[in-house]
Amino acid sequence: MKQSEYLKILSLSKRTLEEYLNWGETEIAKMPIDKIISTEESAKILSPKKQSESVLSPKEKIETLKRIIDSCKECSLGNSRLNAVIGVGSPTADLMFVGEGPGFDEDHKGEPFVGKAGQLLTKIIEAMGYTRENVYITNIVKCHPMIDPTNPEKRSNDRPPTPLEMETCKHYLDEQIEIIKPKIIVALGASSAKSLLYSEESISKIRGIVKEYKGIKLMPTYHPAALLRNPSLKKFVWDDMKIVMHYLDTGKI
Repeated sequence: MKQSEYLKILSLSKRTLEEYLNWGETEIAKMPIDKIISTEESAKILSPKKQSESVLSPKEKIETLKRIIDSCKECSLGNSRLNAVIGVGSPTADLMFVGEGPGFDEDHKGEPFVGKAGQLLTKIIEAMGYTRENVYITNIVKCHPMIDPTNPEKRSNDRPPTPLEMETCKHYLDEQIEIIKPKIIVALGASSAKSLLYSEESISKIRGIVKEYKGIKLMPTYHPAALLRNPSLKKFVWDDMKIVMHYLDTGKI
């Protein structure tokens, strides 16, 4: 791992401790970093000797980032969610799916896209010849945005993340992208596409048109939840996925 990557992880850890102080968590703020990150991992991050002797694998980097996100309170979502929902799949995936944020089922299980929309996404992935295990699935925000944050056990309590919540959390997605290095990203739905592309255009106008995010190809398409509401959109999503499959097969759009 490059020294700059170690410094980024260390910076994230420092920011987490500072946020705990901001939210009044005095005890954890006094906790040394090797209590939040395992002793072995913190040694790799903090020791120059370890830096020269050992390199963290993508899986280890994702696990280190997960520990940081699990304790994150950079925005108010961290106070109401039950579980931080980091991502699932291969840390070396060529294909990454990015939604907007976890809902009720995801918050309870700690895994993205496990509700009805997630089940449909799984079918799309399998129709493409992949599995959830060999792609990577995540969201812009890692905590459940709720209409009523005082009642995480209430269903139909989901809402889209605000632009500020997405912008606050997006650096974690950027870290995931830097670690995984996918060949192409699929932005699922308007919130994800607008956040990644800094665009106010509707998803109906930009879907199917390959863009770029941080030098990586990006395909905006409809969110699986939209397909549940309007099954006629399925053919458009499948057209978009055929473009994605062609790019993964040939390297060409």
